[in-house]
Amino acid sequence: MVLTEIWGNIKDIPGIDNYHVETCMVKSDDLHKRILRVASDHNHEYGIRIDDDGPRLENGSTFKLSDHELLVLRVIPDEMIVIKPNSIDQMGEVAHFLGNLHKPIQVKEGTIILFTDPVVMDALKQQGIEYRVEKRELDNPLSYVDLVHTHAHHHE
Repeated sequence: MVLTEIWGNIKDIPGIDNYHVETCMVKSDDLHKRILRVASDHNHEYGIRIDDDGPRLENGSTFKLSDHELLVLRVIPDEMIVIKPNSIDQMGEVAHFLGNLHKPIQVKEGTIILFTDPVVMDALKQQGIEYRVEKRELDNPLSYVDLVHTHAHHHE
């Protein structure tokens, strides 16, 4: 069966108890993909094909299999470096440093999250920047900081 339409997110669906729910565990990197083959916890295989201009896959993306059956994507928790800078200056320094290394990151509520990487961990230690490593389930894939496309430039 090929699924082409994201029905919603599991956290936003009312009366979830009324559905039979199958779950597929995916890697956070798979959320970038538009075509995906998955296996559910009920040993069923599904193909997912999302239009390029449609919504993106995210943790909890739900597909309707029938009137009473749903398929839910769950992200396998990844080992992540979690940095909570102690000032806006330190936030800028850390973001600049990670940008120079071309590391995809997520910034949320004053915290920077990225995949574990020994080079990054050594550099953070050398610079005296505190961090911790923990397993995290990402809601969206990590992204690269792209300052060229985040701000409109007007050169006339």
